[in-house]
Amino acid sequence: MKETYRKASDVELIRRVKSGDTRAFDELMRRYAGSIYRLVYSLARNHMDADDLSQETFIRAYRAIGRYDEQYRFYTWLHRIAVNLCINHLKRKRRVRLVPLPGSEIGGEWQDIADPKSGAEVSELQRDLDRALCKLPVDQRAVIVLRVKEEMSYSEISDVLKIPVGTVMSRLSRARSRLRRLLKEYLPV
Repeated sequence: MKETYRKASDVELIRRVKSGDTRAFDELMRRYAGSIYRLVYSLARNHMDADDLSQETFIRAYRAIGRYDEQYRFYTWLHRIAVNLCINHLKRKRRVRLVPLPGSEIGGEWQDIADPKSGAEVSELQRDLDRALCKLPVDQRAVIVLRVKEEMSYSEISDVLKIPVGTVMSRLSRARSRLRRLLKEYLPV
């Protein structure tokens, strides 16, 4: 029976879920859990929030599956839910507070207080990039993450964020410019 679910298309699984087959939704979750987690973590920048927001994404998708329109890709629809949840979460949270690592000098190494492992696990360049990303406005961070980390096309980003392709392009351009400026602050000349 499991093999039947794995071979089914997303639309077939969604039709099964709509008819009451909850195991079909389990397969959809299996397919997209990793992608949703990576997306949410890239926006929220903390594992605990990413776990919660990923779980909430699937809960909301399950509850709204009856309103899913089959003309759209499930992947895009699910990402839209995740991005909207992240944006709302980040607006409530306002901004990430950074604190110095123990033993570091003022202006030395920093880490996100919500993720104590991040300082030891990522390279210095990645840490600088993460800090710069955290300083971007949420709308710019979202387009950067969807384009670079999720490798979505402009059209897919437009669908996920419900904004015109031109807006995607201008936000991406502004985000890249701002990232360049921010990274110059972190990187030695």
